[in-house]
Amino acid sequence: MASEASAVEEELVRHPAAPSDKETLALKPNSVEDATSGPDAQVSMTTYVSWTRPDGGGAFIAPIANSEVYERKGFKRGAEVEVEDIVAWNTANAAKAPAEPAAPKAATTTTAAKSSS
Repeated sequence: MASEASAVEEELVRHPAAPSDKETLALKPNSVEDATSGPDAQVSMTTYVSWTRPDGGGAFIAPIANSEVYERKGFKRGAEVEVEDIVAWNTANAAKAPAEPAAPKAATTTTAAKSSS
């Protein structure tokens, strides 16, 4: 650790910088505590919310930060889930879900087929 500190000192000596001006020092917040605290709680990046579509369609999860948008669109809110690794979570849940059969495509006739009849 001492060698790392001495290396930093050497860099500072080789590349001196002028001190910050008074305006820069007066900017707020200027500490980690002030920047990470306040009237609004920090949003977790690993908390997801399960949602159900307004038409009763399938369920899905979305980051908690998007909750306001889904509530405004009429989605039904479910439980909160802590997901550390979303890719692993999706892989595990895809293995659990039964495969859905593909919906049959509607038959369409082309203009050439119509003109020949």
